[in-house]
Amino acid sequence: MRSSRFTPYLSFIGFGLIIMTLVINLIFKYGRGLDEGSLMLLSVANAVSLVFTLVWGLFGIIELYLLLISNKKLKSRLDTGRIGKEEYMKLAKNHKFSFVVNISYLVMFLFQLAYVIMNWDEVNI
Repeated sequence: MRSSRFTPYLSFIGFGLIIMTLVINLIFKYGRGLDEGSLMLLSVANAVSLVFTLVWGLFGIIELYLLLISNKKLKSRLDTGRIGKEEYMKLAKNHKFSFVVNISYLVMFLFQLAYVIMNWDEVNI
């Protein structure tokens, strides 16, 4: 994390993992013409990717915590006069974008967690 700019890299990686998991899950569910071995490998890949993506959600929560700390430091820098109002507005806009990305990732993470809880019998590693 740079002091002047925060980019939610962990959330972007999490979005990629969720999309990859969704693609694997759709191929597994609708791969009717595949043989038994392919379906078995897809089942394992589906379960592993679901579990790995859920573990990656911890990084999203940590990133949200880091965003909150960074936002608090930014406000204190404005209050002490170390940065001007224009620079604060630029950085606050960047923080708002980071919050939107991180919160949307965490919402998708919660949907996936609910899916795993409701379909626990599919997650058979």
